[in-house]
Amino acid sequence: MNTKSIFFNRFFLIFLSIFVSISLFLLLSGITKFEKKFENKVLEVVTADIIGIIKNTANSITNNLNGSENYVETIKKSEMTQINLENKLSVLLTENIKYAYLLYKDKNNVFRFLADGAPAEQKAFLNQKFDVESEKWFDIYKTKKPILLKQPLLHQLSITYLEPILKDDKVELILVIDFSIEKTKDVNEVITLVKDIIISINIVVVIFILILLIQTIKYYMVKKTAYVDKLTNVYNRNYLQENEDNINLEDYILVAIDIDYFKKVNDTFGHDAGDLVLKEVAKTMLGSTRSKEDIVIRYGGEEFIILAKKQQSDDIKSLSVIKRIYKNIQRKKFRSAKGETISVTVSIGVNLHPHESRNFKEAFKLADTALYKAKNEGRNQIQIYQN
Repeated sequence: MNTKSIFFNRFFLIFLSIFVSISLFLLLSGITKFEKKFENKVLEVVTADIIGIIKNTANSITNNLNGSENYVETIKKSEMTQINLENKLSVLLTENIKYAYLLYKDKNNVFRFLADGAPAEQKAFLNQKFDVESEKWFDIYKTKKPILLKQPLLHQLSITYLEPILKDDKVELILVIDFSIEKTKDVNEVITLVKDIIISINIVVVIFILILLIQTIKYYMVKKTAYVDKLTNVYNRNYLQENEDNINLEDYILVAIDIDYFKKVNDTFGHDAGDLVLKEVAKTMLGSTRSKEDIVIRYGGEEFIILAKKQQSDDIKSLSVIKRIYKNIQRKKFRSAKGETISVTVSIGVNLHPHESRNFKEAFKLADTALYKAKNEGRNQIQIYQN
């Protein structure tokens, strides 16, 4: 399989997995929002009647206390008034309405009981302190409007409803009702199930992405090892065979380079010295080329290929890279491990117009023809292919 195709398929799968994961997260967010909207709608429908009853009770309490200069003191001083209020509150209690009581706030900002509709054994006594869990309780004195406090439980929604009772546009008392609403069991179970499924799928997708990324990195590392010549650290023939169809020949000039009399180097100084020469020649090529633009390949033995990037139709800059390689190798002093001087030169064949050939192989043959000419005419020179 083509490497580019493999990488494309892997990265496509990663992209697709990320897209699916994001979509599922958005779906989960949408379901959560739906659950909240559904809950609010149920709350609105179910509480409509209860709130109506609470407001009627608040109006009744206000009517009972009309004419009093101070609502709090009137209730404190009149046991009959207190009993009357507690009777009104006790009528409100049902299976869902658990508590109904009347509070006031003293000078120290402490809430205290004035009347409690609970049964006698549970009833709070007059002026008993009432601890609040939220600062929102104090907001009612600023807004002078009812406040609904929600406390979601597993199968219920616990609600505390605060109804202000005003005198002269000032909050004197707070009618407090604690009640609960059963959540719609089937809907709640379905929503929870869908959430769990989406979260589970997301976990699987994330694990899949991680595995795919790890495998892609491993594959890349293996491929890189397979594509890079261990001795010279430049690309090898495998790289060329895998990628030659993807090389745009219009972007490069094609160069064939051969180390002159390399067999003689091996025979005279030994194969270790020959390997050292190959390493140093490749190192010189890499140091003389443009790392992000030019491609250096060890084609086989002592032969190298260079694809020198050109700008539009400008061959001069690309050719100057080749001349630089040629001169740098000429100037370099090669020595064996024993310190012996080794004379090294290269023959170079250049195809300035590889794009005019039908494919890479044909373009390379022309560069190789120019290289053959350089060898025949005495080596240690650059020859440019001429039609």
